[in-house]
Amino acid sequence: MKKLISILLVLALVFSMAACGKKEDPKPAEDPKPAEEPEETEEPEETEEPAEPVTEATVTIWHTYTDAQLEYLEKAVAAFNEANPGMTVVAESQPYDGFTDKVYQAVMAGNGPDIIIHYASEAAKYLEDGKLLDMEKYLAPETVAKMNAGTKAEATSFADGKLHILPIVSSGPIFFYNKAIYDELGLKAPETWAELAENCAKIKEAYPDKFGFAFDSEVDGAATLIMQTGNKMFDAENIYFNTPEVAEQMKYYQDNIAAGYFTNAKVGNYFSEDFNAETLVSYIGSAAGVPYLNIEFGMGKVPQGGAVEWTPAWNRGIIIFNYDDEARAKVAGAFTDFFAEAEMNAGWCVACNYPALFEDTMATDTYKAFAASNESFTHLHPEYAGAFPAVTTQAFARTALGTLMSQVAGGADINQALEEAVKYIEDELAAQ
Repeated sequence: MKKLISILLVLALVFSMAACGKKEDPKPAEDPKPAEEPEETEEPEETEEPAEPVTEATVTIWHTYTDAQLEYLEKAVAAFNEANPGMTVVAESQPYDGFTDKVYQAVMAGNGPDIIIHYASEAAKYLEDGKLLDMEKYLAPETVAKMNAGTKAEATSFADGKLHILPIVSSGPIFFYNKAIYDELGLKAPETWAELAENCAKIKEAYPDKFGFAFDSEVDGAATLIMQTGNKMFDAENIYFNTPEVAEQMKYYQDNIAAGYFTNAKVGNYFSEDFNAETLVSYIGSAAGVPYLNIEFGMGKVPQGGAVEWTPAWNRGIIIFNYDDEARAKVAGAFTDFFAEAEMNAGWCVACNYPALFEDTMATDTYKAFAASNESFTHLHPEYAGAFPAVTTQAFARTALGTLMSQVAGGADINQALEEAVKYIEDELAAQ
């Protein structure tokens, strides 16, 4: 369509220029107008403005995708390039190990990728150096408008308040349980933390050699316990989670570890492996992990029980780096618009096995069929899901929260562990 419009504009320009060339012959010299009357002049004919020049530039996407995701990304890039002459996108596969470090070094050196697909926390690393594009200036208004309030809040939670990521897929944790054991013991998926502890006590009594529960990510487990108190974790300037309410949640975790109901010690790389081996009866892990489970299982939502409802949201999106090159920025923005379009985004959700974030994506037949076959998505609750603020503090907070949970599980003094977590973050921020 863009190409057709450009052709029509060029033709209109040619015809208007031709019209300008066909002026009336001047009147004969022997029939001049009276001297006292000013000679009439012809009004210049209006011509159409020339078509805006096509933006020409090449941008690169660095990624670590394989299999279905790689295949889909390459098809999307090819389709964009074909539909947009002069604009070229190149997808370059990179090794998974050390990917983010390689990107950081290359971007800082000025020879990195234009686009990566990652988390807002990764984008935050580049803000102070001015290496992030203000994406709202380069995206179509309808693309920006796709984001719901929660998604937009995360995408603009950077210290400068600008849009530096467009989340395009989401995931989050849900509760997985061994259906055979739960059925045998007459248990149901717990809706509260108290119910989870009660279930684990019954499991330990019936199966002394099994653990009842684990967080696949202790960091997200800590965030869940903290945020459900109604407490704020941190922002760009302060840390807020050292409170009596949070200490009480940590005590809950410590007591259940000590009783042998919970565990934080993996046998494999993920607790899904322990779950498959049936040494672990339940865990909270990614909804996208369903394909990796090979025993009969049931699912439920993340237990609640604090002052507010809260569960983590893991939104991955397009990040565009700033190289002070207007043409590259425009092409990167155009590709982002293209990749976020409903049908295109639906295909990406299928390839990634991730839930959609955009309502127009959810309305497509492609996504409806996909979501209908993924029961795990029904246990996610985007109405109260949240994400860490995309500020520098986050990187240090994740480390501190992971250490906090490990110390609490090991029997450390909870108040002291909380104080040490806060001090670690403050010291790291001061060193920046």
